[in-house]
Amino acid sequence: MNRNGILSVVLTGMVLFILFSCGKEDISENAARLRIKLTDAASPVLKEMYLDIETIEVLATDSAGNEGDWVALAFTGGEYNLLKLMNGRTVQLTDEYFPSGGKIDKIRLTLGNNNRMVTVTNDPIPLQKSPSITEHLIIHDVDAALTAHFIINVVIDINAALSVYELNGNWYLDPRARAYPETWGGSLRGYVTPPEASPVVLITREGDSLFTFPEGEEGMYLFTGLHEGKWKVHLIANPESGYRDTIFYSDSILQGKITEITPKPIRLLEQ
Repeated sequence: MNRNGILSVVLTGMVLFILFSCGKEDISENAARLRIKLTDAASPVLKEMYLDIETIEVLATDSAGNEGDWVALAFTGGEYNLLKLMNGRTVQLTDEYFPSGGKIDKIRLTLGNNNRMVTVTNDPIPLQKSPSITEHLIIHDVDAALTAHFIINVVIDINAALSVYELNGNWYLDPRARAYPETWGGSLRGYVTPPEASPVVLITREGDSLFTFPEGEEGMYLFTGLHEGKWKVHLIANPESGYRDTIFYSDSILQGKITEITPKPIRLLEQ
């Protein structure tokens, strides 16, 4: 695998409880709920990939735009097989209250030392942390408004196209991440057959790349949190399957909408 391999890690929705200078009763009465769950879009060469998360912190700005301090969430840590979480599936990590009126500006993750991947040949490969994340992985420009009496889901998307690489026989984890409110952007859903083609799906747009595995006999795949506009869709067959790849452009992705790819399903042709 090289730096062009794709794995998207999505952390969606963790509800926080942070006191700042207020008491618990004041916060819960006029608070926003911010949830972070975990989901993933897959890499075509991986069977499993575990991300070891020790702590999650957030930095918020108040309604006047003043930046506060880093605040640790009530998260006890865990290791997550990201490839179990694809095509819209998520796992909730925590649920707390957060003072309303401002917005989440940055998220900071502390990663443990047990990050690892397993290839399709069942070879376990430890992932050393890149020097760039020896201490923290900081995600900027989250821009998640904290509205009172609303539940706010935030997505953290780690793209393994630039997140896992090999150097001198060692494998390194160097995440490239974005984060955004779950309601931001549009979604793209389609279906590809036959299963015998063992296809993977790659979508690209202006330097963004996301992979996933279709699921079930219908070959359903789903991408969320996409910029508006057209995306290039690559349906990539296993080279040994005897089927051909297909490339096309989707209909325009729209904010808050699911764009369906037709026909349903697209059937890959034999070579």
